[in-house]
Amino acid sequence: MQKIHLIIPAAGESSRMGSATPKQFSNFHGKTILEFVESIFSNLASISSITIALNKNQKFIENLGCQFSQKTSLINCGGSSRSETVLNALEIIEENIDTKDWIMVHDAARLGINESLINNFIREVVSDKVGGILAIPALDTVKRVNEKKQIIGTEQRDEIWLAQTPQMFKFDLLKDALKSFKGNPTDESEAIEALGHSPKVVKGNLVNFKITYPEDLMRVEKLIKGSD
Repeated sequence: MQKIHLIIPAAGESSRMGSATPKQFSNFHGKTILEFVESIFSNLASISSITIALNKNQKFIENLGCQFSQKTSLINCGGSSRSETVLNALEIIEENIDTKDWIMVHDAARLGINESLINNFIREVVSDKVGGILAIPALDTVKRVNEKKQIIGTEQRDEIWLAQTPQMFKFDLLKDALKSFKGNPTDESEAIEALGHSPKVVKGNLVNFKITYPEDLMRVEKLIKGSD
């Protein structure tokens, strides 16, 4: 049976947070956001290993005294983009895993993930030939606009889903997709799609949004409390 290996790209600078400290190292419930997210995945027996991909010059792990599980490795392989960081991580861990194993990627700043959501995601995706992603259907009407912010069309809302993480694909397929993509894909799925594949979509959760602005921490705090 193929194993599942998690990569958490955590090399971003988080410029939109307006802080000298990248968001993944902000405090949440007495831990850094990164520690909080890692602890959710490390509790799952289905996750064989966790790799946290960090900026090559970061000192926050040491300065903040971050603690992680024994199944977690820290590597300083951050690239100029998220996709480059993930690809760098894949090339480093390749010698220790089977190329047919699954690689799961999760954003360091998605606090709303939980064990139930992850377990359901794994059940749905492991039987798919390509892999898949968590996503939620668009609830609002979606407008297409031009560079002048003028509406030029209305999309079919029932065909629009908003991508989340985790996203999961076989090691060899994901590596090939990231290496061959021209430019920087916005997520792993876009690189897979560029090879002509159609990843599976598994319904996620509204709470599983990405922390981007300072007020997002207060928002996710309320949502997590409300879902207890």
